[in-house]
Amino acid sequence: MDNPPTLITLSFAGDFECCRLLCETADRFAPMGASHLLAVPSADMALFRPLAGGRRALVPQEELLPAWLRKLPLPGPEWRRRLRLPRRNVYVSFKGRPVRGWIAQQIMKLNAAAGASSDVVVHLDSDTAFVRPLPAEALKTGGLVRLARFPGAADDVMHAPWHRAASTLLGLPPSDYHEADYIDQFVTWRRTNVRGLLERIGEVTGRDPIEALAATRDFSEYILYGVYCDKVLGLVASGHAPSAESLCETVWSEGGGIPVVGPGRYGLGIQSTIPLSTEARRTIVAQAIARG
Repeated sequence: MDNPPTLITLSFAGDFECCRLLCETADRFAPMGASHLLAVPSADMALFRPLAGGRRALVPQEELLPAWLRKLPLPGPEWRRRLRLPRRNVYVSFKGRPVRGWIAQQIMKLNAAAGASSDVVVHLDSDTAFVRPLPAEALKTGGLVRLARFPGAADDVMHAPWHRAASTLLGLPPSDYHEADYIDQFVTWRRTNVRGLLERIGEVTGRDPIEALAATRDFSEYILYGVYCDKVLGLVASGHAPSAESLCETVWSEGGGIPVVGPGRYGLGIQSTIPLSTEARRTIVAQAIARG
């Protein structure tokens, strides 16, 4: 790998303790020389500032969005429930209809990757943690950057709209499934391809690519990127090698004891929605590190 990768994490106050654990384990186990970009809402910058420094840069999420797309001020979760307001954030677009927070988040991740300081980026959710050293070589297969590619998931109806959106945005024949899914933890991209992806969306839609994405009701950044590399560029030309093995063990629901993080996996993801105390989460990660 020509230069160390850039780790990218989007977080917010509700996931602060999870994110603190990720940062601690990244400082211990991330590839030598890797930088870490941590993006949080401006309102949460003071809370997260102790995590900045060293290899980690802290930036406001608003810097990853165009000036015409801004978050609508809404009260906290309890008042949202009482007033029957949306549970997730809503962004006001001065160029179209309001944009759901989930869509805005994906735009932020694409922009962060497009502006990264290195060509290889690794997306890390704030509810993941490293459990053993991740060598830079693990991000490559046969000299090419690994791309999480999981064939055989065509029966996942929730993903069909995301595949259809990829078809539309990339100018491909309509499809509910492009032969594989690309959603994972510890997701590895190439900055060059992200920039090419945005250019392709602009060419196909005839619009600014961020405007086109903001106007898309449902899309997955991981599927969009994977389909672009797989079906537009071709995997070899994209500089990627497909891998059906995750770099991260993930716990999606309660129960099951301490997960075993097997060989070839370097992280542990524990869904932030699982009702665990900070101490319990830290204990699970510490035991996974000890087993590793």
